Amino acid sequence: MRVLVVQNYDNTGLGQVGAALAEAGADLDLRRPYQGEALPEDAAQHDAMVVLGGGQNALADDDYPYFPALLELTRDFAGKDRAVLGICLGSQLVARAFGGENRIGAANEFGWCGVSLTPDAKVDPVLGALPENFPIFQWHDDTFALPENAVRLAGNDVAENQAFRIGRAVYG
Repeated sequence: MRVLVVQNYDNTGLGQVGAALAEAGADLDLRRPYQGEALPEDAAQHDAMVVLGGGQNALADDDYPYFPALLELTRDFAGKDRAVLGICLGSQLVARAFGGENRIGAANEFGWCGVSLTPDAKVDPVLGALPENFPIFQWHDDTFALPENAVRLAGNDVAENQAFRIGRAVYG
C-alpha cells in the first residue's frame, strides 16, 4: 500500500497514524508543498492520502498557493474511491474540498478536551469501536460547517464537527 502524506507545516508528523501505517507495511511518500515540493497531479500512484495539520488556516491560499491543487487532489482521491484522512488543518481542507464553509477563529481549544461520538459513528467501520465519550488533545482556533454529503461522527460544545466522513473512505 502506497500512502501519500502531505505535510503542511514544520514538525507536524504522523504520530500514532504513522505507527499504524508502519505496522501495516505502508510505503510512505512524504511531500512538503509548503517548502515547494510538488504534489502529485492525481491519485494514480497512491492507495491513500493523509493530509496533516499546521498553524495556518484552511483559507490561506495567498500564503500557501498549493492549497487549491491539494483540494483538487483530495477530490481525485475520493473520486477514485481511495482513502483520505485529514487531521486538524487537513480535516478543514477536506471539508473545504467538498464545499464545507471554513470558520476562522470560531473554535478555540487547547489541551485535553472531551469529544462525543454521534449515533452514526457507532456503526462507522473506523470509529465504531471507540467509547462514546473520550478525551483527545486539541490545538486549534478554526472549525467548519460540514459539506452537504458529509456524515458527522464526533463533536463537542466548542467545535460541533470534530470528525466526519464523506462517502466510504474520506475522513476528516
